[in-house]
Amino acid sequence: MNKLGDSEINEYFEKHLPYRIRIMLAHYKLTQLGRAAKDDQWLAPCFEASVITGRLMLNVLGVFKRRNDELYSKKYREYEDDAVNAEDLGGTFVDANNLPENDKRLFERFIRMADKACAHLTTPQKHEWQDTHEAIRRICHYLRLHLFRPAGRPCLEIDEFLDGLQTTVLVNPAGTDVTVITRLGPFTIDTDEQVRNR
Repeated sequence: MNKLGDSEINEYFEKHLPYRIRIMLAHYKLTQLGRAAKDDQWLAPCFEASVITGRLMLNVLGVFKRRNDELYSKKYREYEDDAVNAEDLGGTFVDANNLPENDKRLFERFIRMADKACAHLTTPQKHEWQDTHEAIRRICHYLRLHLFRPAGRPCLEIDEFLDGLQTTVLVNPAGTDVTVITRLGPFTIDTDEQVRNR
């Protein structure tokens, strides 16, 4: 039995999910569109908000991490009574066991960083923060695949983000060094500070 009525589900898709997705994408957009200086006092808090919201979205999709950093899936009956998840909204859960190995490792590191570097005060630890934008890109992919499409709902924020990503592969002449650059585009910043797709 679904715990949400139609009007509540509509509110999640029209208000709550787009808001959370904008938080999750904020750091990427700020850094990739050149709108934030490296010493911007708001950039670090924006990064943490993006990471925490990414973890929240994985949890909505049913993906969690055990203490040993191994991913697992939670089924509907295991959720708290007031927690909203993908099935409540007309989507499906992601089966952590069936994720590609690269995504499993990426999400394990991502959730660990969210837990240890952002959500809790812990002793200093090294985290692979450079993988954050890739983790968020993959989270968006699974949100589109397991939540928005099964529910028959559009998500402009995710579509714009995933479909607007451009990947460039650079190989040195000897063919020994490969650099992959993924950036959001083709976007521009208007004079009124609105970001729009041209």
